[in-house]
Amino acid sequence: ESSAYPHGLPKPRTLEENQVVLVDGGLSVHGYQSDMSRTVVFGTPSPEARKVFDIVHEAQRRAIEFAAPGKKCGDVDAVARKVITDAGYGPDYRTFTHRLGHGIGLEGHEWPYLVRGSQIVMQPGMTFSDEPGIYQYGKFGIRLEDILAITETGAEMMTPSETSLSPNI
Repeated sequence: ESSAYPHGLPKPRTLEENQVVLVDGGLSVHGYQSDMSRTVVFGTPSPEARKVFDIVHEAQRRAIEFAAPGKKCGDVDAVARKVITDAGYGPDYRTFTHRLGHGIGLEGHEWPYLVRGSQIVMQPGMTFSDEPGIYQYGKFGIRLEDILAITETGAEMMTPSETSLSPNI
């Protein structure tokens, strides 16, 4: 299953009924970049896929709730990672195999990073991707990626958050 790999597999595939599909893309507006990932099921999501989606969605929600001026980037990663680990998909980087996020602005991926150990302190005006995921090799992977902006009082989601595995098409 290609979605079990954070950056997919480089081979053509035909969509199949009930397949989990992970799509990652972005765009540029007046020189500023955006980046988002969505995971959908073409058909009926399995109970396991729904469960994993809900865990990933909760990890993303908790990260944005925690992010604020004065918080360390590494601590935001830890908040999301704890949700996934506590749900049984850990420990550590076992199924959430990448950092929580990256800075974004004039470049699609830029410093600072929401990653373990980062001591960088968030400040108003910074923008980041918030992209927790659970990847189960041989099964499927689910990631949600949205952009958040650090405000004077917390964090604000800049992209519409996905709340379902059903495609909105």
